Amino acid sequence: MATSCAAQPTARWAQPPSAAPTTAAAAAARRLRWPHPCGTPGARSTTRRSQWRRSAVGGSGSGEGEGIDIDALAARLSREAEKLRQSGASWSSEDEGASDADVAAYEAQPDAGRQEALRREAAAGPQPDLLRPFGYASKSAEAEALAAVGSGGFSPEEFELLSELGTINIQQSVTSVDLDDFPIPTAERSARTAVIAYTASFFSGMPFQDPVVVLVKEYLPGSKAVAINELQVLTHLAGMPEQSMKWQTAVAPLASNPPLVRLLGYFTAGQTEKAAAMLQAVSIAGDASRSCKGEQPEDAIWVVLKWDGLAPLALYPSAQQTSGIGLGRLFGAQDTSLLDRAKMLRSIARGSLEALAYCHEQGVVHGALGSGSVMLSTFDDRSAARLVVKLDNFGFARRVTLPKAPGSRGSSSGSGADPPAAASQPASLATDDTPLALGQREDLRALAVVLLECILSALAFSGPSQLTSAESIQRLLGEVFSWGVDEFRQYCEDEPDWAAAVELLSQDGGAGWMLLSDLASGGRSAAQLAASRFCEL
Repeated sequence: MATSCAAQPTARWAQPPSAAPTTAAAAAARRLRWPHPCGTPGARSTTRRSQWRRSAVGGSGSGEGEGIDIDALAARLSREAEKLRQSGASWSSEDEGASDADVAAYEAQPDAGRQEALRREAAAGPQPDLLRPFGYASKSAEAEALAAVGSGGFSPEEFELLSELGTINIQQSVTSVDLDDFPIPTAERSARTAVIAYTASFFSGMPFQDPVVVLVKEYLPGSKAVAINELQVLTHLAGMPEQSMKWQTAVAPLASNPPLVRLLGYFTAGQTEKAAAMLQAVSIAGDASRSCKGEQPEDAIWVVLKWDGLAPLALYPSAQQTSGIGLGRLFGAQDTSLLDRAKMLRSIARGSLEALAYCHEQGVVHGALGSGSVMLSTFDDRSAARLVVKLDNFGFARRVTLPKAPGSRGSSSGSGADPPAAASQPASLATDDTPLALGQREDLRALAVVLLECILSALAFSGPSQLTSAESIQRLLGEVFSWGVDEFRQYCEDEPDWAAAVELLSQDGGAGWMLLSDLASGGRSAAQLAASRFCEL
C-alpha cells in the first residue's frame, strides 16, 4: 500500500460551525431527499439523476442499494494506516516513538510479511508528521529557504494584534494504491488549521506616520514550507516594498493592480496562545511519544499583507442585499435586483479571470483556487462596475521560469511602485504538456468550479446549500460527467431550484455555458476568456 497526502486550503474567515455529514453516504442521502420548491422531475429524469448521484459517491449506478460501505472502508483504512506507521525500515528499542509493543509486533511478523512491509514503506515514502506536515527536514534547510526570500523588514514589536479574522485550513487525504477501487470521497478528507489570520496595527516609528491597519497571517510551525513558498511567489508576482516604502504601500488606496493581495513583508515571532493550544491538541490526539514535550515552542512565520478590507467570495452568496436579494428572497425580490445580481456575477467572473491571467502570464500556477482564495472589494450588487477582485493564498502555488519577451509583464523591483498593468493583447494558452501548461489548465478547471458554486448559490431559490457546494459540483462535473458541460447543463435544467442560474448562463446564446466549457476543456487562456461575451457588463 502506498500512501500519499494531498492538501489545499479551504475557505478563509470560516463561518460558524454547522452540522456536517459524518460520511459521504450520509451527505448523498441528504441530497437525494432535497426538496424541490417548484415540483419534482419526471420519473425518467428522477431515475437518471439518482443514478448520477450514486455514481458521484462511488456507486456502480445500477441496481438498488449498491455502493461502498463507507464505515467499513474507513475502518480498513485506519487499520492499514496503523500497520504502515508501525512498520519501519529499522527498529530498535532506542528508536524515538517506538514502544515495546510496536517492536514486539514487528518482530512477530513472518520474514516474508516483514519484507513486504518494508517494500510498502519505501514505496510510500516518509509519512507526514502530525505536528509538521508541511515543514522542513532540518533547521538549516528552513533557514536557507527563508534567506532566499530576503529580509522581511519587520520586527514583532511594530505590531499590535487587533482582532482575529478566522483560519485557513488545509485538507489532507491519504490514498492507497491497493484500494483504488474504493477511492476516498471528498467529504471524508480531514482538514486541519495551518494559518490564523488577524488584523493588526503597524507602528512604523517614523514621524508623521500614524499606525495603519494591516493583515497578518500566523503560519503554524508545521506549515512553514507553505509560508515560505507564498513569500517567494508573491515576491515574484509583485515584489516586496523596501523598508522605507512599507508604510506608504500600506496606506495607499485600494487599486485593481496588482490583482492579488499585496505583500508588505514578514517576521518571525512566538506563537499566539490560540496557535499553541491548537498544536497541543494535535499532539494529544496523535502519538504522544512524538510530541514536543520538553522542547521550546518553535517560532511562527508571520506574513504581513496590505489590508484593503477585502472579503472572500465564499461569503458573497449569503450576504444580504439592500437592493432586494437576500432579505428579498423572503419577501419577493424585484426584477431590478436580479439584474443587479446577474451583473455582479458577470463582474466576478471577469475579475477572477483577469487576476488568474496576471499570474499565468508571469509563469505562476495558483494550484489551490477556491472560493476562499478569491477576494472581493464589495458584496453590494449595485457596485458591480466598481468591483475589485484579487487572489490570495499562494502557499501551494508553483512558479515556472519563463523567457522574458519584449514588453511582457515582469515582477516589480523592490520599490513600492505598482507592478506594470496588463498587456493590451491577451496571451494565448500553451497547448503543450509542460508543467506550466498543465498547471494552467488545472487552474482553469478549478475556477470553473468556483464560478459555478458562486452562481448556483447566489441564484438558487433556497440559497446556498450542500448541493451547491464546491465539493458537490466538483463531484458531479468532474467525476460523474467527466467535465462534460453539456451533460452537466442538462442536469442543471432538471433542477427547478436552479432555474435563475440556468437562465443567466443561457443568455446571449449560452455565453455562460460556453465560458464554463472553455474553462473545463482548457482550450483558451484566462486572458482570452476574460474578454468573452459572458464577462461583458
